[in-house]
Amino acid sequence: MNFRYIKILFLILFFQTTFSLANSDLNKIDDMYDEGTLSRSECIKAKKKILGSSSSPNCKKTKNIQKEKNLYSSQGSAFFISREGHFITNNHVISGCDSNAKIRYKTREVEARIIAKDKFLDLALLQAKNIRNNNYLNLSAKPPEKLQRIIAVGYPFGKYISDDLKFTSGIISSIKGAGDDSTRIQIDAALNPGNSGGPIVDEDTGELVGVAVSTIDKSISEGTNFAIKSSSVKNFLVANSMPVSSVLVSMGKSRSGLLKLLEETTIFTYCE
Repeated sequence: MNFRYIKILFLILFFQTTFSLANSDLNKIDDMYDEGTLSRSECIKAKKKILGSSSSPNCKKTKNIQKEKNLYSSQGSAFFISREGHFITNNHVISGCDSNAKIRYKTREVEARIIAKDKFLDLALLQAKNIRNNNYLNLSAKPPEKLQRIIAVGYPFGKYISDDLKFTSGIISSIKGAGDDSTRIQIDAALNPGNSGGPIVDEDTGELVGVAVSTIDKSISEGTNFAIKSSSVKNFLVANSMPVSSVLVSMGKSRSGLLKLLEETTIFTYCE
């Protein structure tokens, strides 16, 4: 065994051990922050000593996130597709709701009835009671393209962080999902628990290009997320006798117009 090989082996073992110790220390810091032993600024400062002064560590109270999740038996995002209060979300978001699905609409709690579900596509069509809204999302008639700029919209982590609608942006990375699934697209815009069922829209037009549905564990891969294609959403609606709108909502090309459209059409859905 030559000296160079021994040196490389030593370095590999050293960095593996160092990484393992660093992870252990970071986990301890997270536990102390969770328990209230450290303030948020102290938590960040302690993590920077491990990760480096130029790093941007994050500190979240995971126990509080879990506590907030436990308020609902299920929760996620959704979006209106008609003036009569019809909206789309994932089937897995409302699969445990029975008939007690609800939405948060303009600070009000509104009951919704489940009209149709598709376990294979992971889509569900619901209608909120006594809701008439002028704005709703239209499905893109164009097929998705690689490098197409998109915006993901929804309520990651439910209402834990805040009740404000949240946005992430990115591109379409692939026009196929995992296992060559042609009903889905892959995107690099960040998705988190709570984004499920939320719209993925074209950055320029605001048209629906997909519905957020899943992500690969971030410990395995960063930025590998999936959405159901708008063409699959259209097929689902047609199969359930739901008219698909072809009339565009007027929003212009302005950033404020796009923001207004998305804030008026994207909703938080849940069941208790």
